[in-house]
Order: sequence, then C-alpha cells, then structure tokens
Amino acid sequence: MILLPEIDSLERTQSGLSLGFVVPAALPYFDGHFPGLPLLPGVVQIGWAVELARLHLSFAGPARALSGVKFTRVIQPLAAVTLLLELQAQGRELSFEYQSAGQTCSAGRVLGA
Repeated sequence: MILLPEIDSLERTQSGLSLGFVVPAALPYFDGHFPGLPLLPGVVQIGWAVELARLHLSFAGPARALSGVKFTRVIQPLAAVTLLLELQAQGRELSFEYQSAGQTCSAGRVLGA
C-alpha cells in the first residue's frame, strides 16, 4: 500500500484536477534516498499520480506503460507541491505534472489498460 500525502487543496480544472500538498518530511521513501540530500523518488511520484487519479478521477485498471516521463527538479521534504492530473483517451491515459515554486519538477503520461 502506498502512503499518500495529505491533500491541502483540490480544484477541478477544465480537463482534470489540481491538487496541492506539502511533502511530509517523515515519509519512509526518504530513507536512504539519499543521505544528506533526501529527495522524493520518481517511482513514488508516479505512484501518487496514479493513486490520486484513481481516487479523484475515473482512471482505472493497472498502469501498463509510461511515456515521456521527465524529472527536471528534485522534490525534497516539506516542499509545497501542486500536482496537475488530466485524463485523456476515455480515461485510459493519465498525464501528470508536479510543480513547486512555480517550476515543473516532473511530468509524463501513464497508459492504463
């Protein structure tokens, strides 16, 4: 079971959702990733996007592939983050983008079944 962040704000957009939250400092995902410079692993970012889309949008089924995933800025503990989620292809494709301090940290697409 994946530990999800506590959502501080949830706003419906024209094509999806905008979720705001602060990355908890005590997450086990930071253990050993990396000593002296903790950062949120990419696999956790993708997992959060998928699980939050399942909870708040109609993204269903297993994720079968990733496309265009890029990690451009690290996300550290206590970062204020906005996660943008959009569904396409009749709910079988999820686009995600993590932003912090007005800049994109990561983005990509998850292809569902």
